[in-house]
Amino acid sequence: MEQIKDFNPWLPDTQQVIPTKEGGNGQIHVPGQYQNVIWQNRSRMPDSFEVALIAALEEIFDRGTEELEQIVTQLNDKRLFDRSGDAWTEKTFCHFLKVNGF
Repeated sequence: MEQIKDFNPWLPDTQQVIPTKEGGNGQIHVPGQYQNVIWQNRSRMPDSFEVALIAALEEIFDRGTEELEQIVTQLNDKRLFDRSGDAWTEKTFCHFLKVNGF
């Protein structure tokens, strides 16, 4: 029996800038014509940036923060900026979530 991996190797890397409009890997497939690993839906292990962002968001949510403006402010206060090293704005944070499928 093959060991279960921490990621689905058949999915594409989702770090694209603009989500695609057509079907294909990472998009809608014809039912029954694509192998879907149901226990995992990521194409790779999260990188250190993503792990740090997820940990910070969990901490922020644990404090009861729910408003976008407050989330962005708290990320910037923690000096956990975007991949370019720029402070988050509501627009850049929402774009990051949309592109990365969160």
